[in-house]
Amino acid sequence: MDFRSAQPQTGSAAPVGSTGSGKSKRGADGTKLVRFGVVALLFCLTILVIATIFAVAFNKTNDQSKYVKSADYQAVFLTNGQVYFGNVSSVNKDYIRLTNIYYLTQNTTTSTSGQTTTDGNYTLVKLGCQQIHDPLDEMVIQQSQVSFWENLNANGKVVTSIKQFQKQNPKGPDCSQVSNQTQASSTSNNTTTNQNTTNSTTTKP
Repeated sequence: MDFRSAQPQTGSAAPVGSTGSGKSKRGADGTKLVRFGVVALLFCLTILVIATIFAVAFNKTNDQSKYVKSADYQAVFLTNGQVYFGNVSSVNKDYIRLTNIYYLTQNTTTSTSGQTTTDGNYTLVKLGCQQIHDPLDEMVIQQSQVSFWENLNANGKVVTSIKQFQKQNPKGPDCSQVSNQTQASSTSNNTTTNQNTTNSTTTKP
């Protein structure tokens, strides 16, 4: 009897094992690609979010500065009612920097009875050495103290008075004089405060 036909066939299982190994390798490679894609997508989203935050912060810081007309004067109105005129040189969400500063004071007269009256005129005063505390011609104003600010017309009364003052005082204010508004001394009766000097110009409303 020939038993050779009963011998087990060898080599027939090799292709099956080989095919399963290839599928497993391709599956692992596909998983790695998916993970890499997810990581890359998350990285791009993170960069986009950071860039958006910086863009928003930058716009909030400078959104007012584009409205400043550097060739003109500006008026800054404070929440306490005081108004300053000058050149806005810097503005952001925290503060406004003002230079070349002027402000208005109302002329008042005190009678012998002690009653104070106004004559309806205003005096334009230059900030600086005329004040007793001798401040520099610069002011940094917190945005929380600002009601609003605006550009001034070159032909307006305030700008015309500023130009008149500059024409009368080409070398700047006379630092030998101190404004009556801030002078720490008593005043006699029946005197006019905030008098017109070479450091100020009277402006009618």
